[in-house]
Amino acid sequence: MTDVVVIGGGGSGLRAALAAAEGGASVDLFEKTEDAGGKTKLSIGIMTASQSSFQRRAGIDDTHERHLDDIRSLVHEAGKQIADESMVRFILEQSAEEVEQLAALGVRFSGPHPEGAHKTPRMHVIQPDCRELARVLIAACEDAGVRIHTSSPGRGLVFEDGRISGAVVATPSGERTVPARAVVLTAGDYSGDPAFIRSVAPDAPLAQVFRSFASGDGHRMAMRAGAATLNMASINTPHLRFRDWPFVEPSPKVFAAGAILMNASGERVATTTDSESAGLIGYDGTSDLYMVIDAATAPKLASAADDDGIGRNGWRRTGKPFIGTAPGVGFAYLADCARWTWSSENATPAAVVQRTGAPSDAVERTLAGTTGPYTVLGPLGCYLMNTGGGLAVNRTMNVLATSGEPIPGLYSGGTNARIIPYIGHGYALAWAMASGRIAGHSAALQA
Repeated sequence: MTDVVVIGGGGSGLRAALAAAEGGASVDLFEKTEDAGGKTKLSIGIMTASQSSFQRRAGIDDTHERHLDDIRSLVHEAGKQIADESMVRFILEQSAEEVEQLAALGVRFSGPHPEGAHKTPRMHVIQPDCRELARVLIAACEDAGVRIHTSSPGRGLVFEDGRISGAVVATPSGERTVPARAVVLTAGDYSGDPAFIRSVAPDAPLAQVFRSFASGDGHRMAMRAGAATLNMASINTPHLRFRDWPFVEPSPKVFAAGAILMNASGERVATTTDSESAGLIGYDGTSDLYMVIDAATAPKLASAADDDGIGRNGWRRTGKPFIGTAPGVGFAYLADCARWTWSSENATPAAVVQRTGAPSDAVERTLAGTTGPYTVLGPLGCYLMNTGGGLAVNRTMNVLATSGEPIPGLYSGGTNARIIPYIGHGYALAWAMASGRIAGHSAALQA
């Protein structure tokens, strides 16, 4: 028998496994795909936190209460309200602690950078990008004696004598039952399974699947064991993302500044700029898209020359848009894109045709009245990146039954669990790491 089984080897699962091992437990982690890291490796890699040592070193005076004030404003602007402020404070405290603990493990951060509606710079950006976080956690787990099993998805939970006592997993050598004193579910969200989404949210907007391995495995396992869920019908708005690494999310404001979004047929796709991600009008939902920035638009965009002080603040100082949120830099400027394979400089409309493969007559019409050179970024697609529902848990990340009572021996973290509704992208990674740590620590106490 192992002390703790962790189902799901993304960032939250790795963090849970490490915390459990540091608590003295023997740990087996089972990951569905061929490599640990999950969607964490693909993320923007930013953690929003207050009262951090990085802020203090930069001379930034911040408190969790000021942070909460900014969240109140953010939620109010969205026409919503915070259901449980004490729980939000708990998340802010734990997320700040997680930044410090990850830094102690060797994860490097830049910033803090200014961010969205926040009055104080709180964006901590993982360096050189989010893949490094996965690497550090995998190495730390291996050093701590965690046994990592890949290509081994979870299939079910073992319930006996009034508690969870193990898990059923499908390994390359066959399905087997793994007895354990506690199980931690960190198998991610269900954005990769349209059928499951339809079963819990019949009217939710769908888009292309970003990663099919995010299929709600942990949700299903716990629900079959009688777990309560929260906000399962909450499906986040589909987002534009570049199809290849890094999966930058374009700012809607870059299109308001003059950037053109063009489909594979060379036709302009209309965008809206009234939401966090650029909405699309008249898009078929699957074809390639390209962002085209002409010579007149480029100077209207923020650049490093606009930065003044700590972090990337040029976009805030000048009101000029950045290209999008991106790994390593937080906010990508046009010059940053040159290092990525999906960016190219094109002197003429004919070069844009060659770059995109779109019909020349359509491209000529779309670019009429513009001047070269043209920066072409793409292809992009519209993806369903995240889902907002999860297992109901308490502050120890113990999963709750439909009766409201904790299910002995069952814990959860990351997007597999939900304490409060999703409140923004900078909180997703921070809370995934923090909740994984708490779940792993709590599970180790069962051993």
